[in-house]
Order: sequence, then structure tokens, then C-alpha cells
Amino acid sequence: MTRNILQSTVINAPVDTVFTFLSDPTNWMKAFPGDSDVTQLDIKPDGVGTSARWSAKTWGVPMHVTHEYRDVVPNKRIVSKASVGPVITFSLEPVNGSGTELTVESALEIAAPVVRVPAQALFVRLTEDDIQGMVANVKSLVETGKKTVPEASEAKFSQTLTWRDSITIAAPVSQVFDLVRDPAVWLGPDVQVSDLKTTPEGVGTTFQVVWKVLGIPLKTTHEYTEFVQDHHFTSKAALGPVFKVEVTPEDGGTRLNMRSDVVPRNMADAAVDALVIKMSERSQAELLASIKARAEAQPGAR
Repeated sequence: MTRNILQSTVINAPVDTVFTFLSDPTNWMKAFPGDSDVTQLDIKPDGVGTSARWSAKTWGVPMHVTHEYRDVVPNKRIVSKASVGPVITFSLEPVNGSGTELTVESALEIAAPVVRVPAQALFVRLTEDDIQGMVANVKSLVETGKKTVPEASEAKFSQTLTWRDSITIAAPVSQVFDLVRDPAVWLGPDVQVSDLKTTPEGVGTTFQVVWKVLGIPLKTTHEYTEFVQDHHFTSKAALGPVFKVEVTPEDGGTRLNMRSDVVPRNMADAAVDALVIKMSERSQAELLASIKARAEAQPGAR
């Protein structure tokens, strides 16, 4: 499946001026709305093979992708291929005697295996607004030297994505709660917890966590925003998700319920978050099973 985005504009400058501007990938990479950084620039004499490393932030974490010019026709076309992500084609046509019609096409091939889909989305989540903003900024930068769309626009996405699961544990409620209130327990062995600062009442407890998604290291801060002894607590992550851990009596033992909710910022985030949730279902089931085994091995469990 190929996802195509197409945007055009007319620039009040000759074709050769626009082509020269685009010949340096730094110019159009930094034309995207929002903050980005370009390093490792390598411009080749005939254009083909020109490359640069483009960095932006996703979930507050720097992400990097390298673009390389695969096809360059002076004053006509530049085709740039990302190491992970889309092929971006810049096409130029003279108009109105001294102007240039610039058309930008972004084509992203979503190919098997499915595990590559979230990786592509993480590195290159280009939306129609992103491309539209970049094209508008190229026009403005060529004509005036300034961006006209300085900030990235985030289309809001109202749907909440939820993961939930539960397990019955043959141990008293208070004993299970005292075990799972430790973030290292309910987050599991794949997450590193540090800088834990507890409060007597539970609410306001904070800690740092580090984990990996598809090999990409991520870091955030958590805070317990609700805490009811022997019943439940809620932990809010700075990156967005809200986690709820709840214990209730069941058949002389305890029912442990765990849930996470996240509201993606846009459709691209939603695609990534949904895939990550799906891919983590098995490990979450294994985590609940390990908590059950640990709680039932403690003195006082029945």
C-alpha cells in the first residue's frame, strides 16, 4: 500500500532560483513547520548522491532519518529517498514568465512485514498539513527569507486508545496492593525505574522510567495522581498515557485490574499507538502472570 500526499504552489521567482534553493536539502528540511536539525550534509557536484541527516522530535525524543537525492534534473526535478520513510519528489515548471510552479509529492510505501509500519510512522509521520506547511514555507523563504508557517499544527484526535487486562490472585487485597504499588512491579522488568520519590499519602509520588519501543529508547516522568490504599492508584506519564492499577476482593482472593489510556495527538500518532498496544499485549499478559506468581509466593497468600 502506498500513501501519497501532493501539494503545489506558485513561487514568485525563476525556476533556477527555486532549483538552487532545493539543491541544498537543509533548506527544505528546515522549511517543515516546527523545530528540526540538519547534520552530515554532503552535497555532490551533479546533485545525485547529495545527502543529509534530518532530526526532529517524536514523543519528545529525537528521531533521525537520512535523505539522499536519487534523481536530479536541473531546473526540473529532484527526487529524495529517506532511509526510513517516504520518497519526496520536487517538480518545477516555469509559469507567468518569471515564476515557478512547485509541486511536492510524498510517497510512502507501507510494506510487509507489519512490524515495519510503526517504525516508518515513528520516523516519518508526515501528514498533509506537514507537507502543505513545508511547501508554503519554501515559497516564503525563497521570496522573503522567512517562514510563513513557523509552528507545526497538530490535528487533534479525540478517540482514546485503551489497553486493559486482569487476573485473579490467591492472596489478600492488602498484600497484592502493597506489592503492585511499587512502579517497578506494575511496569515490569522491561522498564527501568529511577529517582523514585514517594509521599506518605501516595498522591504526588514521582519517578523516572526508561524503556524501548522497537529498539528506540524512550524516557518519561510519572506521577501518582490518585491513590486509595488497598483499592487503586492512577499514574500519569508526562508523554501522555494514564495508567490505572486496581485491586478488588474476589472469591477470597484479589482481582488485579490494569489499564492504560492514551489520547493520540493526531491520526499518525493513533496508528503508531494502536500498533504498539497490539504488539505489547502478549508481554502485558506475561507481566500479570508474573505478578500473580510473585504475590502467591509471599507468606500469607492462601
